[in-house]
Amino acid sequence: MPFNEIYLGNLNNNFKMKHLLFAVLLMGIFACKNDTSGNKLSSVDPSDAKGGATVDPKNLTVPSACSMITAAEVQDIVNAKNAVVVKESNDPKNQQVKSCFFKWDDPSTPNAGILVQIMTNPVYDEFPQYVSMYVESKLKEGEMAMGQETPFKYKKFEAAGIDGAYSFEQGRFYWAGDANYMFMLAFNVSAFDEDDMVDAAEDIIESIHKNFKDKVKY
Repeated sequence: MPFNEIYLGNLNNNFKMKHLLFAVLLMGIFACKNDTSGNKLSSVDPSDAKGGATVDPKNLTVPSACSMITAAEVQDIVNAKNAVVVKESNDPKNQQVKSCFFKWDDPSTPNAGILVQIMTNPVYDEFPQYVSMYVESKLKEGEMAMGQETPFKYKKFEAAGIDGAYSFEQGRFYWAGDANYMFMLAFNVSAFDEDDMVDAAEDIIESIHKNFKDKVKY
């Protein structure tokens, strides 16, 4: 599959349904571990998010994914021989998800590049803690893909003091910037083995998280 807008479209086609179903699963897990009094968790003022509180995405602004890391940084980290081209690729109908492609020419990999995606909680009304529990659930449950009978397994990684989940087979890394913003980093670099990809991802995520903290203010 080309690593371009078609790839992004396939990622986003079932975005709402996939996350809603996943939230239902998480709510079942969460309910077993927490108070079952039935009281609905209330939303909070955005200023409270400094302490790790969840905020209704309607009160949040998702920064540009292209502003999280520079083309020069990506070129250096992935050791690209040609210049990295940056292309923002957002859905104007959904301002709670921002995506950016960083692409370069590589004879060994057609459409070589990475995708950086930032999103807020897509199922906030049903499950406010979705973002903070997403990584843990990836590690436990994996991720299903079309045509697969068994889920892709995810492993733990650590970068910028944050725990995340990744699948080398899918070339995807997930982590939470905080309780309200979730990130995905996807690779299309066939020259990378697993160690190379993890090392590159950790360096990229270090830069992304630094810029995220500078750009997101509550």
